[in-house]
Amino acid sequence: MIKVLDVPVDQDLSELSRELWARRISHQIRHESDHQEIWLADPAYFPELLQMIRDWQQGNLAQTQVVRSRSSMLTRVIYGWRQWPVTILLLLISVLATAGIHLEVQGALFSGMTFVPVGIQGNQLVSGELSDVLASGEFWRFLTPMFLHFGWLHLVFNSLWVWELGRLIEQQQKSHTLIFVVVLSSLVANFSQYLTGSVLFGGLSGVLYALLGYCWFWDRLAKYPIFHVRKGVFIALMIWLVFCLVGGVSMLGLGDVANAAHIGGLVAGSLLAWLRLLIFGEKQPPSQVV
Repeated sequence: MIKVLDVPVDQDLSELSRELWARRISHQIRHESDHQEIWLADPAYFPELLQMIRDWQQGNLAQTQVVRSRSSMLTRVIYGWRQWPVTILLLLISVLATAGIHLEVQGALFSGMTFVPVGIQGNQLVSGELSDVLASGEFWRFLTPMFLHFGWLHLVFNSLWVWELGRLIEQQQKSHTLIFVVVLSSLVANFSQYLTGSVLFGGLSGVLYALLGYCWFWDRLAKYPIFHVRKGVFIALMIWLVFCLVGGVSMLGLGDVANAAHIGGLVAGSLLAWLRLLIFGEKQPPSQVV
């Protein structure tokens, strides 16, 4: 996102904001102690927004008539798919996988997506070894645990944060960057958890913490921050990470947590941000009007 305007804290921005949303221009209005800031999500709208600001300041802002049609939902879906295809695909596969493992009877889908093959024999959990996976060539298992969620609350929590952070990366650095971060961090997270002796784990939380680390440390290390993840969001997710580490979730009876995957993902995402800046540098952001 880029900042385009600072205005006094007592100035009413509701008219301008309504018109921006009417024109489907994503933005944020941030309230600071002594002023307000308007931030633009997509730099492509920068020239149009500048003209809107001039018209608004002169009292000549044209009002867009918002017409709701039957095709509006389809239009939003198409727009979202074009803007954030990887984020949407990640969440769609996770929903389908979670629904599938809850509906199936034999457990073949579940066993086919775990890090190593698992099954039940004589009311006991049995599992294969990493060597079995390597010998059989089932290398997809190194990634597919991220799509396994053991409850809908688990899926919803992870999906909400992946939706927010994944879109930021696709918006600012394109889909190929998100694919790279997701694949590398998922490998690190899954192997980290497996090395603790666990074979039954899953979820997007390792990827979630990778995306958080990537966005947060990119903005800390780069000359020009682009993601602007709120400090409160970072602190809240770090508190949750520590709460899980000390066994808080288990004490609440919500099951075990893949803590090694969380930490592995966070470290991987943070290191990827540093390495990408070190190797490729960063692009000059668009000019800002402040």
